[in-house]
Amino acid sequence: MKNCIVMGFGRSGTSLMGGILQGAGYFMGDNLYPPRHSNPKGFFENAFINGINERILSPYDLVKADPTSDCHEKAWSPFKPHEGHRWLSYIDPETEIACNDENILSDIREAASRKGFAYKDPRFNYTLDVWEPLLGEETVYICVFRDPAETIESVLRECASARYLSEFYIDRELASKLWINSYKSLLRSLEQADPGKCIFVHYEQLLSGERLDVLSEVLSTEISNDFASEKLNRTRAEFPADKRTQKLYQELCILAGYRIEGL
Repeated sequence: MKNCIVMGFGRSGTSLMGGILQGAGYFMGDNLYPPRHSNPKGFFENAFINGINERILSPYDLVKADPTSDCHEKAWSPFKPHEGHRWLSYIDPETEIACNDENILSDIREAASRKGFAYKDPRFNYTLDVWEPLLGEETVYICVFRDPAETIESVLRECASARYLSEFYIDRELASKLWINSYKSLLRSLEQADPGKCIFVHYEQLLSGERLDVLSEVLSTEISNDFASEKLNRTRAEFPADKRTQKLYQELCILAGYRIEGL
């Protein structure tokens, strides 16, 4: 069983991947967040891993570099996130994320010392460069994605319903930009990684089980989709993704060997 990191923008199917990995015996972290309506089977994340990534990203809040960058009516936004919001931070994908805080690095070493871990957090799309040197050479990176139009719709619903996001500003155009930034950052971080340790998986491939044989082989453990259920696939997009977003989505589909209907 090889350790792994689950990456992907929020609301893209990473929780489904987390549930599948936990069912295979992976350690997802202590004191996992409880399920709620948006994720009825659980999030498979915890405050320790999320907190490490929040602390790494905090210096990169755009409003700290440019106080004029946030001019929205709500207290928080992707440009000015509060604690817990940074999975929705606006970060240029070319930004080189670094961390020299020994307390943070010590916490990463502690997390990485656990055998059979599968840590999942959308913030890994930005923070992987900090984690990677401390993870071990055999760590596998699982990159989950979904139709961006459905992802964006789900993000907007989450921001409208989750209490901790009640004062967080976002709209459809901004959510699309965050999706692009997140996956471009992920791809940049993995440019130098061994392709054999990077698995791209479409949400639909998890539901159907068609990608699980590849996961089983690369992770050196049996992976099944007993956790998966079509009932989890509830979001339907009201608006199509723009051309720029669709182009990046097509690139991810090629990496996952997923054929988009009509193309």
